[in-house]
Amino acid sequence: MKRVVAAFSLLGLALAQEAHRVAITHPVSSFNRETNFLLIWVLVFSVLIFGVVAGALAYVTWKFRAKPGQQGEPPQVHGNDRLEVIWTVIPLLIVFVLFGLTARSLIQVNQLPAGALKVEVTGYQFWWDFNYPELGFRNSNELILPAGVPVVLEVTSKDVIHSFWVPGLAGKRDAIPGQKTLLSFTPEKPGNYYGFCAELCGASHARMLFRVLVVPKEAFDRFVAEAKAPPPVADVRGRQVFQQNCAACHGVARSVPPAVTGPELGLLGNRTSLGAGIVDYTPENMKAWIKDPAAMKPGVKMPGFPQLSEEDLNALVRYLDGLKVEGFDFKALPKF
Repeated sequence: MKRVVAAFSLLGLALAQEAHRVAITHPVSSFNRETNFLLIWVLVFSVLIFGVVAGALAYVTWKFRAKPGQQGEPPQVHGNDRLEVIWTVIPLLIVFVLFGLTARSLIQVNQLPAGALKVEVTGYQFWWDFNYPELGFRNSNELILPAGVPVVLEVTSKDVIHSFWVPGLAGKRDAIPGQKTLLSFTPEKPGNYYGFCAELCGASHARMLFRVLVVPKEAFDRFVAEAKAPPPVADVRGRQVFQQNCAACHGVARSVPPAVTGPELGLLGNRTSLGAGIVDYTPENMKAWIKDPAAMKPGVKMPGFPQLSEEDLNALVRYLDGLKVEGFDFKALPKF
């Protein structure tokens, strides 16, 4: 019994610690405020209807229960026109109210603001690509946005149907091959927001995560300006190992190559996570990922490199860790 209690206690603690990842009840964008407004109305009507139905059922059960000494059936009631009109009109009014509120919310969240930052979001099995066509740079698995600036995401897919979802910022948008769906919102509070694929897409669907890193606009502008410069070379030998083993699939130019095969690594050193958000970014996790990515993410298309010597592996990790814009610690952002 003690073990069961302890297990439930640990489960409750884990859920409490991870609740921020999927919470939409503390909105930090106009999109989520609008959906929260609608959610409250739906909850109010749901509780009201449940209370009326359950209360009526309890009252009828008590009122017309069999009395001591009662013989045969109780007096029968054959309809009540007034009552039938009431329980038809009231649900209709509730439906009309919810219809109007839903239409209002849909109009609000689907309006595309003028002058918004455009980002092209592409889903792959099992990672995400983020291209900033107007700013001239690209990143993978971590979407960096300025606080207080409206954003329009063009969401699509290159293989199967995925679904882009950042609970703390906005609702879901399907990523469909050959089509573009639009998602607009304005992130208001700097932070590290957890994102998910919300459509079953294969063996590592549950591990197809990403991060949205919202920073002050001044910091974002500086990051973009410095990200356009050629990435530094922190380790010459590591670059040689990269070119021999990784360059066929991964780019480090921070721009869209002619044919995208794997995630862009030009800003890898600024990442907060690895493997599309499945583990924290650390040198140890990076080594484990390079040696055997399939052990961490079943179905991943990246092959392992167990043949690399420890010296080559360390040099490669040093080179990859040096691919960053200095002066940015995204790990320090509050998590949502």
